[in-house]
Amino acid sequence: MAQMIFSKTYSAGQKIFAMGDEGRNAYFIERGRVQVSLPKDDGETIIAELGKGEIFGEMSMIDDVPRSATVTAVEDTEVIVIQRSRFIQPLKSAHPMMNLLLRIVLARFRDAQRQLSGMRTTSSEMNTSLEEIRSLAFDRINTERDMRRGLDAGEFEMHYQPITSLDGGHIAGFEALMRWRKDDGGFVSPVEFIPLAEETGLIVELGRWALETSLKEQKNLAGRFNENFPAVAAPFMSVNVSGLQLSELSEIDRLADIIDASGTPPGDIKLEITETLMVENFDHAKAALDKLKDLGVLIAIDDFGTGYSSLSYLHQLPFDTLKIDRVFVTNMDKSESSQRIVRSIAQLALALDMNIVAEGIEEQAQMDALRDLGCQYGQGFFMSKPLTTDAAHELIDSKATW
Repeated sequence: MAQMIFSKTYSAGQKIFAMGDEGRNAYFIERGRVQVSLPKDDGETIIAELGKGEIFGEMSMIDDVPRSATVTAVEDTEVIVIQRSRFIQPLKSAHPMMNLLLRIVLARFRDAQRQLSGMRTTSSEMNTSLEEIRSLAFDRINTERDMRRGLDAGEFEMHYQPITSLDGGHIAGFEALMRWRKDDGGFVSPVEFIPLAEETGLIVELGRWALETSLKEQKNLAGRFNENFPAVAAPFMSVNVSGLQLSELSEIDRLADIIDASGTPPGDIKLEITETLMVENFDHAKAALDKLKDLGVLIAIDDFGTGYSSLSYLHQLPFDTLKIDRVFVTNMDKSESSQRIVRSIAQLALALDMNIVAEGIEEQAQMDALRDLGCQYGQGFFMSKPLTTDAAHELIDSKATW
């Protein structure tokens, strides 16, 4: 595998790169000096002289435009070569507006260099990807604006997917799932808007609204369920909580106020947390989850096995439920490794006295196999897809069991 960062030595007078060359690397000077120059009609213009500890060629880290100047070693010079491929992925994953701002700054700087050298900028020399990034950035801004407007306009709604008791076959709970139906009737996929809500911080406000809305509905679902299944405990409500919502312990006080105002018994509320919260700051995660647990709610770790799954945090944190990710469940009958993973997770959860919810059940055989492994609960399209409020009421009234 080629090295991403390595040292290279240039002799005095040796050209490191010339104006117009392909730009792929940046350079950090460990010793020596270099000159940065631009061509002129009567020779060249020296625009900078750089020494130990300085960087040149860094603009290539941001764009693919050919070199805008020539760099020559003034004396024997040793540099650290930093390849662009090492940093291109983080740049691509950055907010497109940040990417756009960086590229605009570069474009203006390059234009200033051209003017200094007496060169004219032509349309063929423009970086065509700039317009693509500009379009992406403003699309992102517009989506952020639409998302906030949609929240204010009541475009967001909660759907409820039944969580089934694998032993009794009846509904044991519901997972509340956020949906965005725009004013034109079209749905925006959660895969699109949830990550954006996380990036912008709007997930905190959306999370409060989701908890308040779903707990209000839980009372209706529980009442209806008790009428149809008087001998069975009322279903719990499982609500996803973003790690960003727990980044400040004071936000938990806001969640506590919502829970108190709902009148829902805390023992009927299950808050689902993803593993990323534990990875980013374990000590803070423990303080946040302990504070949540003091409210009397149940806590589930969501999508277990797909991220940083550590026995240490399972042992130290107050989880009541472990959710097995759908990717393992749906492949149980196709992959021996998936079967072994599900079996191992189930054994681990049972050893820690935790309940298990298996996601993504699509077939009777999967449901039977999970029951045999000791999983208490399951959800998936085999039982029911996520339902609107009215459809969830109809399902309960049908006295459906599996």
